[in-house]
Amino acid sequence: MSPLTSPRAAAAELTRARLIDAAITRFATDGLAASFDTVAADAGVTKGALYHHFASKHGLLEAVYREAIQRHAARVIDESSTGDGRTRLRGLIDSSFALYSSGTPFYGLLWQLHAAAARRPELSAIAARSQRNQREYLEGIVRRGQADGSLRAGLDPEAFAVILNSAIVGVLLGAPLSPSLLSRIPTLLEDLLQ
Repeated sequence: MSPLTSPRAAAAELTRARLIDAAITRFATDGLAASFDTVAADAGVTKGALYHHFASKHGLLEAVYREAIQRHAARVIDESSTGDGRTRLRGLIDSSFALYSSGTPFYGLLWQLHAAAARRPELSAIAARSQRNQREYLEGIVRRGQADGSLRAGLDPEAFAVILNSAIVGVLLGAPLSPSLLSRIPTLLEDLLQ
C-alpha cells in the first residue's frame, strides 16, 4: 500500500482484484453466462459488493477481459524479451501458439472473450486497443531485429506486424486445428522472415 492510499481504498482494491479473479475462474468454468450471484459467492462477498465495484455484468466482463489480456501479454512479453530481434519474435510466436493451444480454462476464456468482442460493443474497444498494442509491440521487435542484424533491413516493420498479428489471431480464433497442423505454423511464420 502506498503512503497515499488509505486503508479503505486498499481494501477496495483488494476486493476488486478478488472479484476479477473469481470472475475469471467462474467464466472459464461456466462460460460468459455465469451469474453475478455465483461470482459474488465465489469471491466471498455479497451481490451488493459486486455491484459496488461493477455497475453491471457488462462492466465486470470488461474488467475481466482487460485483466485476461494483461495476464496473457505479460506471459508473451516474458517469453519475447531477451535475445536478438529474431529470437524475440520466435519467442512471441511460439509462446502465443503454445498458450492458446494449451487447453487450459484461462485460454478457453480468453478465446471466448475475443470471440464475444466481435458482437459486444463493450468489448470491441478493448479488443481494438489490445490489437493495436500487439502490433506496436511486434513492430518494435522487428525494428530491434533490423538494428541488430537478425532480421533483414528491407522488411516493412509496420506491415509485417499487421500480417503476423492477423495470422496469429486468425489461426487462434478460427476453427480448431489439429495439433499437428498447429505445431507447424510457427515454423512457417518464421520462414516468411527469410
